[in-house]
Amino acid sequence: MKVITALACVVVALAVSADAVSLEKRHQLGLRLGMWNQVTDTRTEIGVGGVETSVEGSGMLGGIAYGHWPEEYLAMTFSIGAMALDITTNTAVSGVTEETSVIASMLMGVKYYPLRSTLSSSVRPYLKSAVGSFIGTQSSRIVGLTVVTESRTEFAFGGQLGAGMDFVTGRHFMMGFGLAYNLMTDFSEPIGGSKNYGGPEFAFEFSWLFGKGLQ
Repeated sequence: MKVITALACVVVALAVSADAVSLEKRHQLGLRLGMWNQVTDTRTEIGVGGVETSVEGSGMLGGIAYGHWPEEYLAMTFSIGAMALDITTNTAVSGVTEETSVIASMLMGVKYYPLRSTLSSSVRPYLKSAVGSFIGTQSSRIVGLTVVTESRTEFAFGGQLGAGMDFVTGRHFMMGFGLAYNLMTDFSEPIGGSKNYGGPEFAFEFSWLFGKGLQ
């Protein structure tokens, strides 16, 4: 928590001291790091058949984002994010079974800067919405006398609503943070023990700005 607070203070200081930069007609390529609505739960169970170790999702979210500003107050966005959800290892007389699950999202949307007075500033609050797909993948690997690998993928339709703040720290760099809520339909079959992973998300974004834009 102290590291996050210190990082936020540095970002704000850089943004406040930076000169205002126009984003219209420019592009953004960013790295997203944050938390999804999962918590860490590590456990080991020893039974008659062997040992089972389970590590549920830590909630760590990673991904990439692209953005383009057709207007100073509006950005078109595309993002891909993923979270390692579940890792289970079963050890028995017959062999070792390893199972892993991953939840990913592919979303297209818009960011809208409602306060026109901030468009000439390096600190810009925004609202955002997006729609797209949530993809769940679960795979298993059974190691015994032979090695058997199985996997399946489930798709669900969903979207995201949120708000945040961008800090333009120079002509080629931008940082920001956002809080959003993911909405999704159910998977047809459970992935990592659940059919639905809708819920809150918090993320930091570190971006490189490119393109001439308006001079």
